Amino acid sequence: MMPTQTLTDEQLKDQAIRRALAGDIEGARQTANEIVDRRYLREAWQMMLFVESERGNVQAVKDTIVSCPDPSLLASHFYLDLPQVFIKAGDRSSAIEIAKVMGDAGVLPLIGIVAHLAQDGDIEGVREALAHIDEDLRAMIMRKVNVCQKSNRLEALNLADQAAPSASLAA
Repeated sequence: MMPTQTLTDEQLKDQAIRRALAGDIEGARQTANEIVDRRYLREAWQMMLFVESERGNVQAVKDTIVSCPDPSLLASHFYLDLPQVFIKAGDRSSAIEIAKVMGDAGVLPLIGIVAHLAQDGDIEGVREALAHIDEDLRAMIMRKVNVCQKSNRLEALNLADQAAPSASLAA
């Protein structure tokens, strides 16, 4: 009987990524949990998250975030932009769900969601996203949104006034 060769962390990372790409996300997670070197561990978890987000599988994205043994392994620009990927695809509820699962790291993405929805005029969506943000921060954001709405209304009124023919006394 031949002894089995122990895989290096780099080989385990590659195997985890191959499994994720093949759709075996549970196997990928199990393989990743055998990795000791944080550099390879980080690459494996980030790639698993990326693969699931590319597939648009919201539940798998949330499960990957929750099952990651150390949230700092996921920290990256891509991770913080993940809710924006879903909001830009028109999936508001998934974007909010993902930002909530991110815990403290999800506060900034939630604010981004609020900004995106406010810009689109989706006030109901703004309120839904804000429901998951600290009360003081939520109040400050709503004040800003209300100021922006009033400013936009005033701008629209000013443009309408400028476009309307003026009544002249000199006739």
